[in-house]
Amino acid sequence: MSLKILFRGKVLLAIIIFTTITCTGIIYTSIKSLRLDREHLALLELSKNIDLEISHSRIYLDDYFLFDDTLKKSAVLNCFTATNQYIISLDSLITDKYKGDREQLLQEALESVNTQAKQLQRKISLFVQNDAIDFDIDILNHYHNFQLDHQDLLKKIDDYILHENISFKKRVFTLLLLTFFLLLVCIFLIQRIINSYNTIEKQQAIRSLEVEFKERKRIAADLHDGLGSILSSIALFIKLIEKDCKNNTENKSLIQVKELSEIALENLESTINNLNPSILNKYGLIKSLEILCDKINDIGEVSCTINATNEDMKFDPNIELNLYRICNELINNTLKHANASNLDIEIQQIKKTVMIVYRDNGIGFNPELISNTDEEKMGLRNIINRIESLGGKYKIDSEKGKGVEIMLSFKL
Repeated sequence: MSLKILFRGKVLLAIIIFTTITCTGIIYTSIKSLRLDREHLALLELSKNIDLEISHSRIYLDDYFLFDDTLKKSAVLNCFTATNQYIISLDSLITDKYKGDREQLLQEALESVNTQAKQLQRKISLFVQNDAIDFDIDILNHYHNFQLDHQDLLKKIDDYILHENISFKKRVFTLLLLTFFLLLVCIFLIQRIINSYNTIEKQQAIRSLEVEFKERKRIAADLHDGLGSILSSIALFIKLIEKDCKNNTENKSLIQVKELSEIALENLESTINNLNPSILNKYGLIKSLEILCDKINDIGEVSCTINATNEDMKFDPNIELNLYRICNELINNTLKHANASNLDIEIQQIKKTVMIVYRDNGIGFNPELISNTDEEKMGLRNIINRIESLGGKYKIDSEKGKGVEIMLSFKL
């Protein structure tokens, strides 16, 4: 399994865990809120219905006495029957749904209401069954006592609902805090995963560059010791043969072979230098770039300058080699494609960071086109790949006719 797939899997897992827990919390909160609202509405509705039935009984009782409406007898008794049913339902709801000290307070208040309702029912039942024609003032006292107890019940229900809502809001707030804490944990874990991924990727890139550096050095040594020695021996033998040979025609041929061997040696030396620039080992990065610029200035077509805060800057040989190759590739791009008359390279080291600013006054280009398959942009793509492999950052500022400015930074 590749490192990138493993990294994406870990990040995705952290996001899924956070999303799952958050969604579960939201769903739980929503369900709990709806359930509480239904229970609170049921409490209020049942208590209101008890009061309504008692109020209806009072109205029917007045109709019975004022208008001698005998049909109201059964209506009055039915009101008390309905009241008892509502009281039983309310008591069942309180007993089943609510536990704790406040449930006891609600049951005590409901029991007082139930007692007053039964006393009132007995009093009115006897009164109606005896066909009394005069209204008993004691019935009004019972109605008044019922209203007082019922108001106390409503007050306790309101206090209970208020307490439950406050308690629920505290739980929601706690849940939000836990969700926020979980979010911070997920962000921390994702950041750790990203840092770990970047560290591993950088280590792999450094190891890859170290392997590349060692392999280039080995190949350069093999070419120098092997093919280089052979070509040098050929050149030496040609000189010896040239001294002994007096035939002009053969001498001309020997001269041609000698020239070809010298060209082969020069090409081999150039190849070895590209694989492992010996100039870096001898002079360091800044001086090597200055020597490269001097060669360009000798040609006279482009003016090249190197500005460094410290010419004695020393880096890891692998890093130094890659910085040299990056600058060399940028210079080659300018010489091949930019039609520039000036190019400038600024190098400075700030604590553990190397900053390189490259500028030329050439024809410029659109940085968004770097990803195109255009061969002219291949060098820049290679540079960007090398920068990213070193864990560096880059910024390209350019447009048509305005030259180019490339800013690079590397952590040492």
